[in-house]
Amino acid sequence: MELLLGRRRATIRDAIVIHPRFTLYGGGEVIGLHVCKVLQELGYHVHLACDNFSPEEADHHFGLGEIMKKCTHVPVLGEFSPFLTRRFLAYQRAIYGIRLLNSIKIPDNCDFVFSTQSMLYFKPDLFNFCVAYDLADFFYAHRIGSTMTKSVLKSIYYYPLQRLYKHYAIRMSEKENFFIPLSRAIEQSMNTLHYPHSRFVFPPCDMSFRLLPKEKYAVNTSRLVPSKRLEDFIEIARRLPQYKFVIVGKMSKTEEDLFPNYREKLLDSLPSNAKLVEALVRECKDSVERAKLYLYPSVEPGVSISLGQAMGAGCIPITPSVGGGAEMVEASGVGYMYRSLDEAAEIVEHALESDAPRDNPEHIAERAQIFSADSFDERIRTIIEERVVKMQSLHP
Repeated sequence: MELLLGRRRATIRDAIVIHPRFTLYGGGEVIGLHVCKVLQELGYHVHLACDNFSPEEADHHFGLGEIMKKCTHVPVLGEFSPFLTRRFLAYQRAIYGIRLLNSIKIPDNCDFVFSTQSMLYFKPDLFNFCVAYDLADFFYAHRIGSTMTKSVLKSIYYYPLQRLYKHYAIRMSEKENFFIPLSRAIEQSMNTLHYPHSRFVFPPCDMSFRLLPKEKYAVNTSRLVPSKRLEDFIEIARRLPQYKFVIVGKMSKTEEDLFPNYREKLLDSLPSNAKLVEALVRECKDSVERAKLYLYPSVEPGVSISLGQAMGAGCIPITPSVGGGAEMVEASGVGYMYRSLDEAAEIVEHALESDAPRDNPEHIAERAQIFSADSFDERIRTIIEERVVKMQSLHP
């Protein structure tokens, strides 16, 4: 019996997915679970390193609880909090990051690591796949303590930290890491930085939203955080009082601590034709399914899962002319982009009244399939298989 068990263990391949903060339930968590799903389908036993291992919550938020349930939980260090004083926070966070990585116990005979939250979360002695959401980690690693400040004293203060992060940047670029950019812009930047990477991959968008008859209103589904630029959404609503505008979103406890009073500021700024529905989008899908357009004001470089889902429901996408939203409009060939809030208001009014073939919900939903979860899973599967073959040829 022991011999049979030993043979069975030898045939099971292990991989670990590192996603330390599984409490936000945003796009990153969707990506992490889909990576787990693909690895499981490829025959890997997946170890998931995270703080909040709750298949019930994953199922409630995304319908992916069964994927998490099949993983083995690897505990990680608790959330960062300042030690005694709020001074020297940059150093405290750096020390915390090192302790966090050291707290992750890699299983024996693990084939590789898949980092799905931050590119700084990688294991130097193993092969790492790293999902690249934006270039913040690279930017910070290269710039801290150099051109960040003109103060001589601050330059001296940051010098040890600069050395540490540059060391990380060098290790990130080594051959044992392979990056998966989530937009064309990130891929182009990685070409410039000479980091080994795949072609860009659009993140997985749930295409389960229905094509319902459209009503003349604009919607946005988002976490209530400043990076989503919901103030712009509200300002555009204020300029078009004849139309309804709806935001569907919530703040996690972590986000409430990070951005105190932000929710209240949004609520106080809402004009009479706009409302905030504090709920998960899964709980009120019809708010998206009946909306004629999806107004996405964020300029974040990564591609938006919520925007892809709305396009799958036939909503006309309207985004700024820079960022991940603009890339989705360009890639799909549907929707509109704006360069100012004045232009945005004009475009939103035109789109809400449009009967043009390019704004037909069925046409938009069809074009949105390039952002589907199935497309993402297939691309990740291909990347893993190709890299594993290459690793085996280099390390027979």
